[in-house]
Amino acid sequence: MRWLGLTVGLLGASLCLAGWVYLRDRDPGSWRPPEDQAAHVDARTALAALEGPVCARGCRSQVLGRVRPGSWLVRVTLRGRPECLRIDLDTFAIGQYGLVGAQLSRCEAPRRR
Repeated sequence: MRWLGLTVGLLGASLCLAGWVYLRDRDPGSWRPPEDQAAHVDARTALAALEGPVCARGCRSQVLGRVRPGSWLVRVTLRGRPECLRIDLDTFAIGQYGLVGAQLSRCEAPRRR
């Protein structure tokens, strides 16, 4: 019975040590939402940055699709006029002089791959 207790104790200690190492070394900042959700958030952010806090009639944002991994095509409609942007999810931000990580693009739906 002593060996069984010792074996169970050592297994429990090993599990605790492995759990502690995992919790110590994990990077909680590495979790990312799915790309389509991030593209929707970035499209709404771009719309808010271009139009301002109060959007007039006819303002909306729409995700058209993924151009390549990490890059999405979105349509932003301001005052009834559509413009398309290609948004890079890794670098998109609102900078001091405008949008960073967003480029004007043609409004063609991306091809499915």
